[in-house]
Amino acid sequence: MPVKHQLLREAAEKEALASTFTTYARTLADAFDGIPSRPGDSEPFWKGPAAERYLATAVRLRRDMNELESSCLATAENLRRRAEQLRKEAAQVPDPA
Repeated sequence: MPVKHQLLREAAEKEALASTFTTYARTLADAFDGIPSRPGDSEPFWKGPAAERYLATAVRLRRDMNELESSCLATAENLRRRAEQLRKEAAQVPDPA
């Protein structure tokens, strides 16, 4: 049978990891700040077919970053739910006599 303090420690570790996931996920969008991702924005840098390839890649990467952010936030939420379950389990473990 698990010991109460072990369950609580595991719950705290999961909460800390969830906070880290959330913090990093919220900064992922900042990775594209200032990077041209619309046709008119990239004209000073890219011309012709290179501009089209650049824009296609930029759009794909931005979409991938959004999916990564969503996945990180979902993982954080799963970790928080598991931490709550562990705290409930710990509450039901009798204190040592």
